[in-house]
Amino acid sequence: MIYALDTMMTGKELKRARLRLKMTQKELGEALGVHKNSAARMERGEFPIIRTTELAVKYLLIMETKKGGRKNERHRKSF
Repeated sequence: MIYALDTMMTGKELKRARLRLKMTQKELGEALGVHKNSAARMERGEFPIIRTTELAVKYLLIMETKKGGRKNERHRKSF
């Protein structure tokens, strides 16, 4: 999934990204440098998702995608 850079991330999108990353709210909070309750509140729309948080989540998604691609490349080369 590609996220547009000109729109603000919603709580629903944040939750979808967290689940795609296979992270708990605590793990996401740690990765973002916020408390797990703040991550939960952002997902519920009770706390704003600031631009730096949005960009950090997008970075994590990109890195996860690249990591997955590298695994597949190594796996293919081993045959």
